[in-house]
Amino acid sequence: MLQEAKRLFQIKPYVIETFSFIARNIFLLCFLGAISFLASFLSLKYVFHHQALMLVLYALFGYVFYYVFTSLYYEQKPIFTSEKVVNSILKMAVIFALSVFVIICGHLFLMLMKYMAQFLIGFPNIYELLRDCYHFMNSSKTGQFLLYIPMIFLLTFTLFIPAMSWISSINGKDVSLLSAYEKTYGNQLKIAAVLIVLYGMFPFVVHLMVPQSLISLSLCHALISILQFVFYLKLYDFFYEEPSG
Repeated sequence: MLQEAKRLFQIKPYVIETFSFIARNIFLLCFLGAISFLASFLSLKYVFHHQALMLVLYALFGYVFYYVFTSLYYEQKPIFTSEKVVNSILKMAVIFALSVFVIICGHLFLMLMKYMAQFLIGFPNIYELLRDCYHFMNSSKTGQFLLYIPMIFLLTFTLFIPAMSWISSINGKDVSLLSAYEKTYGNQLKIAAVLIVLYGMFPFVVHLMVPQSLISLSLCHALISILQFVFYLKLYDFFYEEPSG
């Protein structure tokens, strides 16, 4: 059983290749990181003055940034074509709708549980416990981290794995959403484990060490964003383009 678990989460080649890519392309990644820093700095500085506008602009920037990032990573020329742009936008719209649908279903489920709770004997004591746990998870960094773990695990199947078909559409290859699940079948726990470390543990540790200033937060966000996306693209390479399951 232990040997099987080790085999299941054997991702050493993936980690080595990812850091090797970072070392080979350090100057390009620093340039992209500088752009990410500037965007993060401006959004944090002006979001409270023009909240709705800044959120829209930052979302548009994020989409174009990651689209160009992906095209540069795979050396796509030309970067923009009408077919790739349209396909990628449609694909991301579907993926976003899927994620929102799952979030809404989760919210409705919690509302239903709250409604049904009044009919359960002894629930008031349970309710107080759940309320305290909820407050802890929202008011402390440790609680937020514990909350991220199941959230990221869920997003693995509703966002990150489907988004591999978005990368595929930029490469002009298979654009089927179902293919993302088919090609990653057998490796999905590995992908979830990497994403939990990448989007849960890594940001949590970094934010604990970073001062809460505008420049520090912007630098932190830029660093995390670049590293996260490089590792994500390598996940695509290892478990989508060349499935090893």
